[in-house]
Parts: sequence; C-alpha cells; structure tokens
Amino acid sequence: MGGPQPVPALRVRNLHKSYGSVEVLRGIQRDISQCSVVTLIGSSGSGKSTFLRCLNHLEQPTSGEIYIDGEPMGFRVDANGASRPDAAP
Repeated sequence: MGGPQPVPALRVRNLHKSYGSVEVLRGIQRDISQCSVVTLIGSSGSGKSTFLRCLNHLEQPTSGEIYIDGEPMGFRVDANGASRPDAAP
C-alpha cells in the first residue's frame, strides 16, 4: 500500500547487560523514530542509566544490537550475516 518504511533513528534489538551474575538489562527491544521525544522512567536501579551508557557506547552490552540511522554501532555484519564486534581503535 504505502512506500517503504523509514529507517528508525535508533533501533535496539535484544540488548542485554550483566555485571557478574546480575543481569541489569534483559532483552530490550525498541525502535525510536526520527524527531521523537522519549522519556525513560523507572525506579532506582532499574537500568535506565545502564541503557543510556550502552547507547552512548560508554558500556559494552553483554549481547544485543544497536543501530543508529540503520548503521550498526559497536559491531559489523559480515558477508554471512553474522554480527562481529568492531575492533578496538
């Protein structure tokens, strides 16, 4: 019916972050459109800051994928479609 769907400004797929045995982020899935205003709310210790730190690449997620304007952040997709971490600069 309509044309192609626009690429989200931010796409998060199955994001996990653990510190030792404590899993702070548990499979976050989110698409955020261009020009959207988003608020994160939750109780203390619920993972808001950890989520933002992963988005800003201040923390390395344990697993999952983050895309900015359709481009992978912190990983590359190889010719076989598998995700590979970016090499350290």
